[in-house]
Amino acid sequence: MRLDDDETAALAGALDSIEADSVELFGSRTDPAGRGGDIDVLILCRGAALNTARRIAVRFFDRCEEKIDVVVLDPSRLTAVQQVFLDSLRRVRVA
Repeated sequence: MRLDDDETAALAGALDSIEADSVELFGSRTDPAGRGGDIDVLILCRGAALNTARRIAVRFFDRCEEKIDVVVLDPSRLTAVQQVFLDSLRRVRVA
């Protein structure tokens, strides 16, 4: 997982009070040998997806001006397409 100390702290702050089943990185930041790339975060939770994603992205950007993409899915209501998407990802659990 490639997050520096500032990014790690910003992500922890952005996730404060978010009740998630899991938080995982996916995409280029899961490759420890890679360089650059935006931060792709997958949140599995039962909250309102759009509001949760927006709140996390805004809180993160307030602390760390890095590009972040937040995907929020309800694990109890996954569609077949969402499950295929999840199965295709290389994921690293953050929380």
